[in-house]
Amino acid sequence: MHLKSSRSRGGICGLVIILLGALALPSAEGQTITTLDSFNGTDGWGPYAGLIADANGNLFGTTQAGGPFFIDAATPGDGTVFEVPYNGVTGSYAATPTMLVSFNGTNGASPTAGLIADANGNLFGTTQAGGATSIGAEYPNDGTVFEVPYNNDSTPPSYGTAITLVSFFNTVASTPTAGLIADADGNLFGTTFGGTFPSEGTVFEIPYNATALSYATTPTMLVNFNGTNGAIPQAGLIADANGNLFGTTQFGGAYSKGTVFEIPYNNNSTPPSYGTVITLVSFNGTNGALPYAGLIVDANGNLFGTTSEGGASGDGTVFEVPYNTATGSYATALTTLVSFSGTDGANPTASLIADANGNLFGTTQLGGAYSEGTVFEIPYNNNSTPPSYGTVITPVNFNGMNGGSPIAGLIADANGNLFGTTQAGGASFSSTNAGYGTVFELSVSGFIAPGWFVGTPGTANCVGVSTSTLAHTYGGLAHAASGLKFTSVSAMESAISSYCSQ
Repeated sequence: MHLKSSRSRGGICGLVIILLGALALPSAEGQTITTLDSFNGTDGWGPYAGLIADANGNLFGTTQAGGPFFIDAATPGDGTVFEVPYNGVTGSYAATPTMLVSFNGTNGASPTAGLIADANGNLFGTTQAGGATSIGAEYPNDGTVFEVPYNNDSTPPSYGTAITLVSFFNTVASTPTAGLIADADGNLFGTTFGGTFPSEGTVFEIPYNATALSYATTPTMLVNFNGTNGAIPQAGLIADANGNLFGTTQFGGAYSKGTVFEIPYNNNSTPPSYGTVITLVSFNGTNGALPYAGLIVDANGNLFGTTSEGGASGDGTVFEVPYNTATGSYATALTTLVSFSGTDGANPTASLIADANGNLFGTTQLGGAYSEGTVFEIPYNNNSTPPSYGTVITPVNFNGMNGGSPIAGLIADANGNLFGTTQAGGASFSSTNAGYGTVFELSVSGFIAPGWFVGTPGTANCVGVSTSTLAHTYGGLAHAASGLKFTSVSAMESAISSYCSQ
């Protein structure tokens, strides 16, 4: 089984959401937020991550708690993998999600990351707890990497029982809170919160054996963070066209407030290998602190991200790490684009997305008019000299009833509608209940969907940039292929290759 992720060594890519539904509430500037699904506990509780979509428009995601073992806050359940089926005839989604996996501890527990899918429809993800027990009760339940196999030969096609590919043990690595990426050879990469003392988190690889069609049961450690070079990575990785890996750590670095790091890939060694981690930026509080989210990159190689704290008011930031194309290096001092103040949002924990004009969109977990979080936009002015980012705009202020405390980022469809999840709020929200979370759509968002292929033909990173933009914008490569009317992901990839070779 060869994994073809929407994030791969061919370019920096991400996973996104495509949704539809009911319960529409007015927002700013004619924008409308629509609640597509409100979780109730038994069908899931607290979606921390976004969703992905298959070529038919069906949606897939995880909840960190809930499921059939849910009783109450004291017995919350171990989380789920779910599908929201799409009806192509009516153009609508099922009001109730289909539970594909109910975690029970032994097969994993508390997934806080999204999924990736291979070309055959098999789903892959992580749980931050659960799994096999290592050395007695001393190192139990340190998380898993799992697969949900897809059987296309059944009638109708269906998903099978979750398979645990790796059970993490604290003697090596533990507690993966972020999702996976895959390279062109099917190898999986991710991060863990903990690991062997004095490790303060890891970056790992799970090699794929193309001959045996199987994954290694023991991960390969690429980095053991030690505080000085970063500590406690909460977010996943991205990869550039040369295979270099980039990410963030929540703590560590020169000021113990987090880092942006790079792991260089040496394609000329035998065999090719990853080098020592490089700290690109150390956060110091003033320029941001405690980044939970991963990074995105623009066509010029500049990196963008968020910090959950720090900045002028201590409520978090949006930052840029400029890339110098002449020297092939990143600036050691980042640029703070936004310092949140509470009223415009607070404590962003999710990655950003960018539209065709360079405007940035994201979510804050807290702040806004009701202190339940926001959707924000940072407009980009390409006509100024030099081009610059403007004042943050908050088109959505969550109020509990329409969702609360979004932890995951946004995604856009081909029409520029934005989609996301909130880990609280929804139909169950009340003065005594924070709610079990929602999936939402923001229409008339102002997001300008990029064209098909935005890379520059003839350049080395054309395929990577085009693939990355499609994955970010249309909900992963599978949904991009469907939305752009290609018969398959392979057909779309062939079209990208033809375009870039012009």
